[in-house]
Amino acid sequence: MRRLKSSFILATTAVILAACGGDGATDDSATNTASSGAGGQVLHYTAPTELATLDTTLMTDINSSNYISHTIEGLLKINEDGKPVPAIAAEAGTVSEDGLMYTYKLREDAVWSNGEPVTANDFVFAWRRLVDPEAGASYAYLAETIKNANEIMAGEMEPEELGVTAVSDNEITIELTQPTPYFESLLAFSAFFPQNEAFVTEKGDKYGTSSENILANGPFTIENWDGTGLTWDLVKNEDYYAAEEVQLDEVDVQVIKETSTVVNLFQQGSVDNAQVTGELVKQLASDPNVVVQKKARTAYIEFNHDNVYLQNAKLRKAIGLVINRDELVDSVIGDGSTAIGGFLPADFVSNPTTGEDFAAEAGSYLDYDLEQAKTLWAEAKAELGVDKITFSLVGDDDEKNKKISQYIQGQIQNNLEGITVELRNVPKKNRLELANQDEFDLLQTGWGADFADAINYMDLLYSTSAYNEGQYANAAFDALIDLSKTTDANNPEARWADLMAAHKLIMEDAAIIPLYQEAETQLRNPKVKGIIFNSVGNEFDLSRAYIEE
Repeated sequence: MRRLKSSFILATTAVILAACGGDGATDDSATNTASSGAGGQVLHYTAPTELATLDTTLMTDINSSNYISHTIEGLLKINEDGKPVPAIAAEAGTVSEDGLMYTYKLREDAVWSNGEPVTANDFVFAWRRLVDPEAGASYAYLAETIKNANEIMAGEMEPEELGVTAVSDNEITIELTQPTPYFESLLAFSAFFPQNEAFVTEKGDKYGTSSENILANGPFTIENWDGTGLTWDLVKNEDYYAAEEVQLDEVDVQVIKETSTVVNLFQQGSVDNAQVTGELVKQLASDPNVVVQKKARTAYIEFNHDNVYLQNAKLRKAIGLVINRDELVDSVIGDGSTAIGGFLPADFVSNPTTGEDFAAEAGSYLDYDLEQAKTLWAEAKAELGVDKITFSLVGDDDEKNKKISQYIQGQIQNNLEGITVELRNVPKKNRLELANQDEFDLLQTGWGADFADAINYMDLLYSTSAYNEGQYANAAFDALIDLSKTTDANNPEARWADLMAAHKLIMEDAAIIPLYQEAETQLRNPKVKGIIFNSVGNEFDLSRAYIEE
């Protein structure tokens, strides 16, 4: 039965993040709702967007991944230091001298929420499903270095030929085709989590679409989610192998998209944290409950390169040059996010030889320049033989993204005479669907790093990538990415040069328009302790959080 909720909410993917910093003084104007006592430890969280799916194979967005990671664990998980450590794996794995064979022994006390043990076959089944082209998994490409994965994804081999083997119920081996320095980080990512074969087969297309259609093996089960609703609960999983370390009895989550609403609820003591944007950031700057958290996540505009007009590089550059990124982050967003001039975030990965940050070494592109933008637009009109063009701009429907859409619309229409931008702001789940269906001209999107390697971003624009919604295709770029994965895979310096050259190529071609590196300003209940924030991969971990009495 679906339980009624009060208007509490709390954290959500973002908020969540905030909780790992230092302690703030309690704001006397609000008594927050996180509770600890006879009723147990209950946290009230707000999420910015809906859950799209709980199927690890079909998951594509960070919000879904964040909550999946609270209900399902993989072989490894990311600890408070950002390092992959054993989870369902009983101990650290063994890696062959050539870096091509990984072996893990599984815990014998890990069970699914239906009472069945978690076995090596659960991983084999899930990973075969991940690379099966019939599943249509967007994250399948992450498995490309596992033996036969590429051939399976191309339909040339069967999923059963994937290079993973259940040696026994509690031992698994993974064979790679080339050394992959970040492979263990992948094993801690949601796409590589296990699935119970019998349960998935029984549920069919319904798997992962509601709380009744998912099994948990992690610190929480998910309840009261009907697949489309704006509320759900994380409930402590008493059968979790480390249940004694989980102090929260329940996390009640509700989606709140309006900043003023969630801030008011926080100040009234109805929720335990709130995401703050725009003018409210300045107004609340002195509030002792404010926490700012930087992310390894970039926001950008993706072009639909199937659009005949947007195939013109001068037009793409003109659109990029009219967007004042400093004004965008300071006056429109105002949440601590910073302007960027490239595809990758700052403080993410460094040159293996010099230690210089990738973003700093790569430099800035498409910097605000109205005069040049108008010149390029005039040249593009002459080449295209048109004076007027109408584009659609698709983005999310939360308050922050609506403001960004309106700003971008204004900058283009006010400075490039003849271009009309029609806004289409929809729920994130719908935006993902529109992107997959190629139903946009300009797409307001972003990417948060799944693992700490530049390839995690560069792969997105590879011509055959499932995440290349704009259908960008550049043979020279593809060749550099291929080189970084093959000939130069074990040569850090050469591999870095490949990726740096690939980045320069796409930026000079205006393949995308960089906007900003995300940060979140949060109001957080100071009584909430122990939340772990990760700038890379799943954003937050509530499994060891607690409420201070």
